[in-house]
Amino acid sequence: MNPITSTKRVSSVLFLGLVAACQSTTMDSQPVATPAAVVRQPFTDAVSSGVAVALERCDDLIEAIEALVVALETGTLEGVSHAYAEARAPYEEIQVLASAFPELDLAIDGRSSEFAQGELDPDFRGFHRIEIFVFARQRMGAAMPYAVQLLEDARALRQALSERGRFSAAETFSGMERRCMDVATRMVSSEEEMWSNQSLLVIHHAWLGCYAQYKYFAGAVRDQDALLAERIDRAYRKAIEEVAGEFSSEGVEGSPFTLIDMGQRRQIADASLQLRRYLIQARKALELADA
Repeated sequence: MNPITSTKRVSSVLFLGLVAACQSTTMDSQPVATPAAVVRQPFTDAVSSGVAVALERCDDLIEAIEALVVALETGTLEGVSHAYAEARAPYEEIQVLASAFPELDLAIDGRSSEFAQGELDPDFRGFHRIEIFVFARQRMGAAMPYAVQLLEDARALRQALSERGRFSAAETFSGMERRCMDVATRMVSSEEEMWSNQSLLVIHHAWLGCYAQYKYFAGAVRDQDALLAERIDRAYRKAIEEVAGEFSSEGVEGSPFTLIDMGQRRQIADASLQLRRYLIQARKALELADA
């Protein structure tokens, strides 16, 4: 064999091998081919079950916002107040997962203080913009375009909830912990629903939303620490009992929060902090990172 020809063939083989190696490296660098994309995340079934519940509540949210739009067309404060409350309830349960859709969460439930120009900020919309127009100014017509926009945002939320890759067990637990802290600080101060006076509704459904996610992890927590699992259940029941007497069987509205005295507010905050404390312990028992 001609030495030159032999050398060329060896060089060709080496070159092709190098190209193949580079192609393999390039392919491995793509998100769809990385090992992290195919490794099963912990508690996948529990997370998926919780997201499925949120999807169901999102359907309720969409239906309730449609009813709010209709109520705004009639222009009666009583009808709009009830429709507004019915729409608030499902979102407060979904919001435990909000870290997976932060921009939509801000659009749907952002308060004026979260925007540079406050109430005058053109990006300020959602429930709290509607709340101001309905309860503080009683301008139903001015609230209407924001209700229509809210309906569009709720439909976008449903799409986001359908994207399973957004969610993880660690984020779910961190969401529960954040919601409990929100109750004990921002919500109990009545900041959440200052104009509608329905902060109790928000508190109640924040807890309901936390437990709707936690219950799918409860068996695993019990396997690790049966006493801790019992403590979480007791803390949740105690939290719900703190506000249960403030709701009638006729709707989701609670007593006006301005009627709740400081002693009861302190009990609500303490109950939420206790539930949060045990949820943190459960996350650690399940060896989930703090997200």
